[in-house]
Amino acid sequence: MENTSSATATQELAGWSSLPGDLLKTILDLLPWSSHPRFAAVCRHWRSVVAPFYPAWLTPVLLNAAADIGSANLRYYSPYHHKIFEEASFNLQTPNAKICSASGRHLTVCQRADQEITVAHIDLVTGVICDLFPLHRTHFDFVIYDGERRRMYGVNNAFPISQVARAIQDADSGGWYPWKFSEFRVDKPTLDASPMTNLVRHRGLLYMLGVDGRLAVYDDNRHEEGLRLLDKPQGFGGFDDDFFSYLFESDEGELMAVLMGCCRGTPVDGGLKGRALFTGTPATIMVETDVKWMRNKIFVPRLYDWPETLHVDLVERGGEVAFVPISTAASSVAQCTTGSSGTAGMWTCGLGHQESSEFWETIKLDYSIWVDFRN
Repeated sequence: MENTSSATATQELAGWSSLPGDLLKTILDLLPWSSHPRFAAVCRHWRSVVAPFYPAWLTPVLLNAAADIGSANLRYYSPYHHKIFEEASFNLQTPNAKICSASGRHLTVCQRADQEITVAHIDLVTGVICDLFPLHRTHFDFVIYDGERRRMYGVNNAFPISQVARAIQDADSGGWYPWKFSEFRVDKPTLDASPMTNLVRHRGLLYMLGVDGRLAVYDDNRHEEGLRLLDKPQGFGGFDDDFFSYLFESDEGELMAVLMGCCRGTPVDGGLKGRALFTGTPATIMVETDVKWMRNKIFVPRLYDWPETLHVDLVERGGEVAFVPISTAASSVAQCTTGSSGTAGMWTCGLGHQESSEFWETIKLDYSIWVDFRN
């Protein structure tokens, strides 16, 4: 009886391991990326159909373009993998566009054509673009998209900020109503915004950080008032021309700011509590991370050297997004674990008593913004 059971088990194992490769690939395409290593561990035959991939959800990645965003293929730098992933099959087709903000896997840009601009909200995975109502004879320096409330807000930093423009999306048709500006008053206190900050949503309100450390707040329910200037928080620290400042909402729902030295990048204040902070672009992101060497570090968009570039497709499966090399010869094994990695090309600054690295001999990635494919 035991011999019969053993023979049956052997036959069943042989049957599973001899399934046609096309059938195995079909099954694999239905599974989330994180299950592929377990799939490959079944046997050598199953492992042979698992193509290489690089998880995009492990940490935020830096979206960047060689020149004007929209006139070149999208590239993503991953500080975890220390590689550039160039998505050759997806071009935004938005020439003369400026990156304004990012939320999850969505990117917001302002496209200028002659005397008209159009704000585009783009799904970076599907490529779906939602064009808003064009706005004549002006432009926006800061834009934020609120998908839950179907609203878009924009401000212009050509002069000290006091006005906010708002566009509302029709829930039935999906179209957008024309932009409506808040009231402009010459005698109203205004904010000289920090050049790299952005509108930040916090507890239903929008905040913006000034170069002197003061905050401006906007309440959608009191749109006509525009931005109201607040007093500088006590104990916030000093501001001068040697520092860049970034405002953001932390992963614990706190409204926070980070000050970075222009040349040396020494943090003035902060306590990351084991988290990682990705800053230096219009989107600043604080996240918890399982990658030990990334904890208590601030990442900015500078490279010591240009890392290896892989041509990839950005593919979503089961809510997970991964970079899949177009040429499987580019990589020999699937990458799906959170093991050790290095940041030889990514400028980082650790919180602590060690001396900070300098920016000398580094490459600054213009037209860049952090995006988070975990959401």
